[in-house]
Formats: sequence, structure tokens, C-alpha cells
Amino acid sequence: MSKNFLNPSETSSAVINMGITRGNEKSILKILISGFTAGMFISLAGIGNMTASQTLSQTFDTGFAKLVGASVFPAGLMLCVFTGTSLFTGNSLLTLSFLTKDLSLKNLIRNLFLVWIGNFLGSVFTAYVSFYGGVFSSPIMKKVVIDGAVSKISLSFSQGIFSGFLCNILVAMGVIMAMSAVDAVGKLFACWFPVMLFVLCGYQHVVANMYTIFMAELLSPETFSMGKIFINHFIPVTIGNFLSGGVFLPFVLYFLYADKK
Repeated sequence: MSKNFLNPSETSSAVINMGITRGNEKSILKILISGFTAGMFISLAGIGNMTASQTLSQTFDTGFAKLVGASVFPAGLMLCVFTGTSLFTGNSLLTLSFLTKDLSLKNLIRNLFLVWIGNFLGSVFTAYVSFYGGVFSSPIMKKVVIDGAVSKISLSFSQGIFSGFLCNILVAMGVIMAMSAVDAVGKLFACWFPVMLFVLCGYQHVVANMYTIFMAELLSPETFSMGKIFINHFIPVTIGNFLSGGVFLPFVLYFLYADKK
């Protein structure tokens, strides 16, 4: 009888194997393209989230509108999982392969750096395409994205770290759960629940924020200073995302399930 999902020990082994494969990829171009594509997928999910939220908030309770928008966003992770493309938040789990001595620190840092750059380039590209495509041409949609970006960059450095930490507990768990599922439906549900929860709670995901903030900068350049935003927002959220997805969860899996070498 076939299994519907892997047990935690088997899933941990699958995460380690993912780290070995992705972390030891020699082609810089492949890593960048993988990150670029994942950045596009998350950006498209962000557009869906904002569109659903603003549409329903005009006629329904704003809390319900937020829930519906959060329910749309997980499509971004689903696209990444089914194409095998790389998000910085998910690839933070490669630390587990480093802990088991299957991946060097140099290759771990190299992969995460290149994936982050690829995610950013994919987000910026999607922002330009959606900007010139008139996606945010209506006053309501324009206000939604600008207000959303302003609320994100208004967070303090420490708030960015802690909110980013909470975010990637859920996103990385979505990746882990998807890897434990052996069928497509199981992977879809595994992606949906944790990611929906992080969006509903308003936690900070560095790749999703790349799109939102850059899109807002295109719509209202006088409001945003990208240099300051890199230092005051992207850095702390990146740190928070890595601390949970690249430190906390890998150490939990390592101590509970990994074979020590």
C-alpha cells in the first residue's frame, strides 16, 4: 500500500537531499534563473492578494477581504514547489545539509546570496511589467499597493526581524510539508495552510515585499528611497526570515531526526 506522506525522519532526509542538489549547483546562471522565476511567481501571487483584498473590502468586511486575499497568495509557493524554483525563504532550509556536513558553508552562502539576487530581479521585472500593463492604474489599486508598502517600511529594524522570523516559520514549514506529501493534492494543501496564515497575520516575507515596495516606488517615486529601504527593511526582514528558516527549523530537524556524522 502506497504512503500518502513521508514521516518526519524521511522528510528531513528529503530536505537534506534538496540541500545537496541545490547547494552544490555549479551554474550561477541556473541559480539566478531559478531565483528569478520564483520571484516572479511570488510577485504574481502578491498581485492576486491585493486585487482580491481591495475588491472585497469595498463591499464586505475588511477582515473577510483580508482572509480571501490571504487565501489567494499561497498560489505563489505552489508554483515554486511544482517547478522546483528557488525562494530565499525556502532555500534557507539548506542549512540542514550544512549541519549534516553534506554542504559546505561556502556553497550555502553562495546559493542563498544568488537566490536572493534572483528573487529581487524577478520581483523588479514583474513590477515593471505590471506597471506598464496598467495593473495598478485604478486609484483604488494604486492606493492599496502604496499604503501596503508604506506600512512595511514603517516597521522598525527589530520589528522587521521578528516579523520576518514568524513569517518564515510558516513559509519554510509549507515547504517541508509539501516535501512530505507524495501526491499533488497533498502538496497543494501543504502549501496553502501555512502561507495563508502568514499573509493573514501580516508577517514580513522579504521576496513578497520586494515586489510590493518596488511597485509602490514606480507608482509614487517621491514617497520611497530604495537605498534606505534596503538598509532599514530588506536587511532586517532577510535576517528574520533566515533566523527561522535557516537556523531554528534546521536545528530542530537536525537534533530530532538527522543522522549525525
